[in-house]
Amino acid sequence: MDKQLAHDIINICSKTEEGATVEDCAEQLDLKGGQLAQLFTAFDELARSGVLMRIAGERYLAAQKSAEITGIYKGYTKNFGFVITNDLKEDVYITESNRHTAMNNDKVQVRLLQSSRGHRQEGEIIRIIERANTTVVGTYDRQQNCGFVIPDDERLREDIYVPLDKTLNARSSARVLVRITRWPEENRKAEGEIAEVLGYDGDKDLDIKVIMARHGLPFDFPEAVKKEAEAINQTVVPTADRRDYRDRNLITIDSEDAKDLDDAIDVVRLPNGNYRLGVYIADVSWYVRPQSAIDQEAYNRGTSVYLVDRVIPMLPTVLSNGICSLNAGQDRYSMTCVMEIDSQGQVVHADIGPAVIQVKRRCNYHEVKKALLEGIVPDDLRPFMPMLRELRELSDILKAMRLCRGAIDFDFPEYKVILDPDGKPLRLERRDRSIAEQIVEESMLIANETVASYLRDSGNPSVYRIHEIPEPERLEMMRTVLSSFDLPVPDADEVKPADFQQLIEKSKGTDAEAVVQTIALRSMQQARYSTVNAGHFGLASKCYTHFTSPIRRYPDLMVHRLIRQFQSEGKLTEKEASLSLSFHTQAADQASTRERVAVEAERETDDLKKAEYMVPFVGEAFDAHITGITSFGLFVGLENGIEGLIHISLLTDDDYEFDEASYTMRGRLGGHVYRLGDSIEVTLAKVNTDRCEIDFVPGRVDSLEDLQQRMAASMEKRHHRSKETTKRDWMNDAGHKPGKKDKKGKKNKKNSRVKKSGRKTKKKKARKGRKTGRK
Repeated sequence: MDKQLAHDIINICSKTEEGATVEDCAEQLDLKGGQLAQLFTAFDELARSGVLMRIAGERYLAAQKSAEITGIYKGYTKNFGFVITNDLKEDVYITESNRHTAMNNDKVQVRLLQSSRGHRQEGEIIRIIERANTTVVGTYDRQQNCGFVIPDDERLREDIYVPLDKTLNARSSARVLVRITRWPEENRKAEGEIAEVLGYDGDKDLDIKVIMARHGLPFDFPEAVKKEAEAINQTVVPTADRRDYRDRNLITIDSEDAKDLDDAIDVVRLPNGNYRLGVYIADVSWYVRPQSAIDQEAYNRGTSVYLVDRVIPMLPTVLSNGICSLNAGQDRYSMTCVMEIDSQGQVVHADIGPAVIQVKRRCNYHEVKKALLEGIVPDDLRPFMPMLRELRELSDILKAMRLCRGAIDFDFPEYKVILDPDGKPLRLERRDRSIAEQIVEESMLIANETVASYLRDSGNPSVYRIHEIPEPERLEMMRTVLSSFDLPVPDADEVKPADFQQLIEKSKGTDAEAVVQTIALRSMQQARYSTVNAGHFGLASKCYTHFTSPIRRYPDLMVHRLIRQFQSEGKLTEKEASLSLSFHTQAADQASTRERVAVEAERETDDLKKAEYMVPFVGEAFDAHITGITSFGLFVGLENGIEGLIHISLLTDDDYEFDEASYTMRGRLGGHVYRLGDSIEVTLAKVNTDRCEIDFVPGRVDSLEDLQQRMAASMEKRHHRSKETTKRDWMNDAGHKPGKKDKKGKKNKKNSRVKKSGRKTKKKKARKGRKTGRK
């Protein structure tokens, strides 16, 4: 570009606040003929580089400085991606030529460019601030003098070069975890070393190992942690600083296959009519000391992870399944919360501190349920039945107390995938919450609240489990989605937990019940850990923490230590409190992050096995209901907990479009409307186990040949739409913004790679929070 010409253009576009057009420049510079082509080229280049900014129509003003923003790069296709940023209302479109070496999820600095494709903002990545993908899962490809790892995640856009001496003897086609040692540069690929050979196609549990590696989940404990765990003194002796509760009638109630038993309970009716409820938790803090190798590893893991076929424990099994597990008949150290509770469910007194205990019997949910509801009682459980009846009575009181203050009581069924010894899915089992689960849950909830209030009143920094008020935007979306039902939708201005509970209660027994529960849950924020006590919206609790599971959650371990610290040292000095607050704030954020990773990995392995389970049923018809609606189709759920997609191209009885205002799918010609919760018969058309995608077609299809024809026609229709899309401006391709989207609790592009990301995001969002226990 001619520098003098560029200088002259900038001067002309700087003279007035109204700016100038390219015609103004031609007139003032008296350019004619072939000179005009140079002017148009220079003007366009200055506009695209951000030196000129369009202000109205075709008028441009010289920018004082090229605008720059920071955000997260999201790759979508081989031709473009977006940078998601809080600095702008809209995401920034990045062409492949302006991506440079950024990889998916990298934090980047972007120079804004003047778009020549429409009014949406474009940009160029000028700096990588923070790399996101320190490790990558992919397939190893051996060459003559080197090797490459091809990432599973197509959005990464970079193969990784691996020297032959860094391959761990992997063979071609091995699935591997590669650690990046040198980031990509212009015209130079990223370089790495293979950290783990995950396996080869056909290996028994390769699919689960890939998901573990993708989420950075550990396969084993470091040797230093193992040695430290083996050296722990496992002798349990009563000491003066511990209460001795070994004479109490303690029981544990867990699933039949549980190995890490970290909570026990008992209850006694007092002479004044109140209840003495004891909640006895494994004293993990006695064995795991701060800054030890075990502690550092537990901090990094944050939580145990319960995958479909295995548990990845936070602590070594010598602790989690051994000395910390409250096994019946064995003395154990415990951190206890013994409460006196009145007939209204209020705690009138509590005694919190370390103790030594002995569990008298291990119970499981199934036998407790049958004993209380059906009178089927094993002989060795009979001595405990009076206490179990008292526990049931007290749990009803505690639940009524919570609901009275407005706590939200979601009741989603769980579906567990039962696997054979080779990891193949056999069946799906529905598991509803019974009276046995309710007894344990209510006992743990009241103990968590009591301990949280105790630490709050200590005046020292603490860690809380908080659940903040729903965001107004989500509440407005809920109002939109539920507008077709005659129900009391919460007001975004003064929303209270009781408003949600009223909505759920009003919907019970109606066609709207499932829809209301799903949409209400989606409108919530994610619960998280914080040193700021913001209360727990879902529980309608002013003060809440996690105290009851230190074997599997690091925040609970921190809470135990804070109890011990306050009881031994009292109120901290200002300097001590500042240091404590700083550490626990960072640790709370770390725990929240690790929890989200765990939940995501658990869902992925669950979805994988559900997809595998459905493969033999291709061609079969099912009764379903609509669980989600997007611009690319309908998500439907079966009675066995399976969810999948009916792509819009398969809705052939009309020309359908997504009506965002009413959250429905409407036919333009016949006027048929699909709504959330509608019943629909579907036929299973296709299962992609690699992507965990399940596709249905509407209605019953009598033969596989007809099914194949319908799917082929659908693919042709999708391909035709995709070709049409490339002819339009890219800004019109986005049905909604990409990347903008929370007890143990789950976008719209027409490119297949984008659809994969969008479908999984939507599906997980639709299913979030359907497990219980991560309150």
